[in-house]
Amino acid sequence: MAKTKESTSPKLILNDKEYDVINDLNDEQKVLYSHLKNIEDKLNNNNFIQQQLMVSKDGFIRLLEESFKPKDSEEKK
Repeated sequence: MAKTKESTSPKLILNDKEYDVINDLNDEQKVLYSHLKNIEDKLNNNNFIQQQLMVSKDGFIRLLEESFKPKDSEEKK
C-alpha cells in the first residue's frame, strides 16, 4: 500500500488568509517571506538572549550588593 506524503510546506497567514508558501507564492513573495521568517527567528532568539542577560544582570547586582555587606570578621572588630 502506498503511503501518502503529508504536506510539509510552510504556511503563511496574512490578513486572515492562509497561503501555502511553496505552491501559492511567486518567487518574489517567497523571498519576502524568507526575510520575514528570518527576522522573526532573530527576534525570538534575541528575546531568549535578553532573558538570559537579565537573569545574569540580576545575579551580578546581588553579588555587588553582597560585596557591600560587612564580612563576619569585620563585624567582630
